[in-house]
Amino acid sequence: MPVQLASPGVYIQEVSSGVRTISGVATSVAAFLGAASRGPINKATRIYSFADFERAFGGLSADSEMSYAVRQFFLNGGTDAWIVRLVKTASPASRSLLSATAAPVMTVTALDSGASGNDIQVRIDYATALPDSTFNITFIRNSDGRAEQYQNVSMNSADARYLPDLVNGVSQLVKVSRDVSNATLGGLPQATSTSGALADVATLLDATHTDFRVVVNGLPPVTVSITLPGDVGGADHLQTLATAIATAVHNQAGGKPALLNFTCTPDGTKLVLKSGAGGEFSSVRVLPGVSKNAAGVLKLGVANGGSEVDAVAGIRPAPMPDPATLTSAAFAATDLDALPDATHTSLRISVDGYGPDVVNLGTTGATGSSLAAKMGDVAGRLQAAVRALKPGNPAYANFTVTVASSKLVLASGTRGAGSAIAVSAAPTADIANGLKLLAGATLSAPPTDAFLTGGTETPYGPSDVYPAFIGSRANREGIYALEDADLFNLLVLPGITDAGVLADAAAYCQERRAFFIVDSPSTVSKVPDMVTSASGTDLPKSDHAAVYFPWTYVADPLKNGKPRLTPPGGTIAGLYARTDGNRGIWKAPAGTDANLAGVQSLAVPMTDGENGSLNPLGVNCLRTFPVYGAVCWGARTLRGADQMTSEYKYVPVRRLALYIEESLYRGTQWVVFEPNDEPLWAQIRLNIGAFMNGLFRQGAFQGSSPREAYLVKCDRETTTQDDINRGVVNILVGFAPLKPAEFVVISIQQLAGQIQA
Repeated sequence: MPVQLASPGVYIQEVSSGVRTISGVATSVAAFLGAASRGPINKATRIYSFADFERAFGGLSADSEMSYAVRQFFLNGGTDAWIVRLVKTASPASRSLLSATAAPVMTVTALDSGASGNDIQVRIDYATALPDSTFNITFIRNSDGRAEQYQNVSMNSADARYLPDLVNGVSQLVKVSRDVSNATLGGLPQATSTSGALADVATLLDATHTDFRVVVNGLPPVTVSITLPGDVGGADHLQTLATAIATAVHNQAGGKPALLNFTCTPDGTKLVLKSGAGGEFSSVRVLPGVSKNAAGVLKLGVANGGSEVDAVAGIRPAPMPDPATLTSAAFAATDLDALPDATHTSLRISVDGYGPDVVNLGTTGATGSSLAAKMGDVAGRLQAAVRALKPGNPAYANFTVTVASSKLVLASGTRGAGSAIAVSAAPTADIANGLKLLAGATLSAPPTDAFLTGGTETPYGPSDVYPAFIGSRANREGIYALEDADLFNLLVLPGITDAGVLADAAAYCQERRAFFIVDSPSTVSKVPDMVTSASGTDLPKSDHAAVYFPWTYVADPLKNGKPRLTPPGGTIAGLYARTDGNRGIWKAPAGTDANLAGVQSLAVPMTDGENGSLNPLGVNCLRTFPVYGAVCWGARTLRGADQMTSEYKYVPVRRLALYIEESLYRGTQWVVFEPNDEPLWAQIRLNIGAFMNGLFRQGAFQGSSPREAYLVKCDRETTTQDDINRGVVNILVGFAPLKPAEFVVISIQQLAGQIQA
């Protein structure tokens, strides 16, 4: 009622109806355990299609019965499954990434243990917005082409683009860790921001170009306003400006050491801004001024032609894999004094197999006062000319020519396997020989791609089946990995017929209110042998399980459709799902409409008589009938033998009971801690009764009326005062299940003619 009735008037209040709708759980969520070509080990992973299985677990594998079972499950109508990959032992692939000084700075480790991690390729480049500080890293799984690229990443843990923060928990391929000690991080040098080469700053700056902002070590930006002409006066204009910039930052330091110790000094024709503190977080950024921007004319900032080197630049992984390179022979001091000229202008070059293309360097001789300068001029011309040939091709667009001592180094714009470079003489006006790119030149060894290594796995063998499938419950290994699965109704262990595994799996299904689909032993190839197996101790005598015989032949896509002998469990699980969706869980997944999609033939064709020797033992047979093809011709649990007289003889009866139990278990959680008296009992009767009536209306029970079909009782008879005192409420739910018409008896009688009295 309202909290307070003070003023006369009308008050509105909402009263609960006591209706808490109970929703039925999904009926055919299957769980599969077995080998796979890749994927997480001992971890339940949910999938909704075979395409999901291909992405997560590598798809079909000749060594994986589970992969074929999962394919058959979805082919026959399954829509929802949990997958647990199992191996005997496995270790993940990894790779240590090195800095430019060959120091280990990072380890990349495959998420999935096993040999599949050896197929993951790593690529690193510096083609970023801050090429002197950040890097790009790419992970590629070659088997399916899955690629993950992380751009403009940093080794600074305070940076929003810190690589481990971006990768770990997000990547579907790898995890990364930074392998740098605290001592190394603390000893990193101060960060710098260096301008491009400047002319006289007194002529560059004017009344409309006086401001820019400086960000030091990630602190809020500090605005530098240059006063003209005083801040560019004196004999050395650049020195005066550098001093003015440092003073402006110091004046706004606010006691922060990084700003108090900030420096700005000239270096030739450049300005060098340095953070006032070294270490991992040291960085300097120059941003445009809010107005009267001077960053552009002073060439400060990467966008304006400057460079910004963070402290962590020294612990970046080096670019990888290597490109193909061609190194010239050494140049003597006068070799470029007269080159290029009118008769020495061209050479032919081929990059990554493209070309050869003729490259023209022009007739103007190399400029510069020294050999190094002249080599730099020639290198720049050659690089620009090659890049202009095919600007849309990365091999050409990123082609480089650098000077190393007295040699030219030509490098392909791509890296790794397939990267190649070749130079030959031009038909006319050749300069290749003069640039020492023919005789005496050195071609690098063919580069290879960089992969993770060291991933190993040992598949489980016949002697390892039990420990692999029934692992440690505490560690959630084997079947107990399904502890992480909120709900599964069907369990399939494709091809597993070990008696110990089957017994434990059946017990676990009973605990989880699930149903176990058992494959008949693969060694049983005759009906009498199956009779012996079913009569002995090979199979668990559980009403939470059913066995299917014989194995099936399906088309194998890995062998151009050649028939492959596979266990029937995955096909039957899909049949269960299809029957549940089309008819309901109370319909036996058997009969002429229970066709087995994808099954070409059966390993053991059976006659009616042979079928009749197995059915009374609780063995469900798969048969092939004219017109109908391969169908399921049995619906008994492993307690369905006639001699056992079990009330859960039939698969649909047991599965319907499990469905009701799981639905009521989840739908009555609200009852806990409610006042235990008649109002609660009435609500319980109302809500459970509504759920059971819904099933009755769908045709799940026997009887022509709800009274005949089910009962829900919760009152003083089921819950005594002693129960109430102990905090117990007892609910009795009964139902009249439908049982399959397993034997159809048609009586035919001959009628005599009408006899007159």
